[in-house]
Amino acid sequence: MGVARLQPKRPDSKAQREDRQVARRADEASGSDFEADPGIPALEVPEPLTGKAATQERILAAASELFLVRGYENTTIAQVAARAEVSRATVFWHFSDKESLFRECFNRICEPFRVSLARDQSALPAEKRLREQVELYQSFIAQHRGDVDGFIRWAMEHTSFRDWLIRSVLDLHNRFGGALTETIAEIVPPHHDPHAIAMGILVMLDGGVFLSYFDSSSRSSEMRQASVQAILDMIPRRVPGRY
Repeated sequence: MGVARLQPKRPDSKAQREDRQVARRADEASGSDFEADPGIPALEVPEPLTGKAATQERILAAASELFLVRGYENTTIAQVAARAEVSRATVFWHFSDKESLFRECFNRICEPFRVSLARDQSALPAEKRLREQVELYQSFIAQHRGDVDGFIRWAMEHTSFRDWLIRSVLDLHNRFGGALTETIAEIVPPHHDPHAIAMGILVMLDGGVFLSYFDSSSRSSEMRQASVQAILDMIPRRVPGRY
């Protein structure tokens, strides 16, 4: 008994997890202006990658950079291996061929947007959720402009990947449109078509991206964002208590 009392007490991992959850909730409740970053899942802190996962991520990062700069045809596995500081055999061990590597690179680039779309935002008021969804689209384009350029170039240049790329991008695009539709359905009166309104907003956002290739000035960008905001303000609202 005496020896047992002298041994250090093992930490209660369950209690520690509960304490951290309480602390996080307290941090969120500390002010009414608290806003979670729409690009990062709530209460999740990524752990550093190690071992196989770290090697695979290094290969994907190197390959993504080379594919975006040099294109698919002009990028070799040897170049990817050199960039990632691994052997060619290591690249092939993680990815069976260059086509598989290319597909994984594309999925990796899209992952932040996909994760953001998957977040449960049902607790947010519809008005706030709508604006955060629009900001998510705009911020992703702004932060990943080089990647977007790569998508377009890949889809235009590589016939073997064109159909797959277009389907993948449109699937993500349609998921975003579906999320917009669900939010707008909570805002507009019953006799309005939330899907049509959502598609109109999405077409306007897409048009802004297209126009930015011809006029990338900050003034024009601000005007396009102001126009989107004006359209959001024009969406018909339900009258409280009427429906």
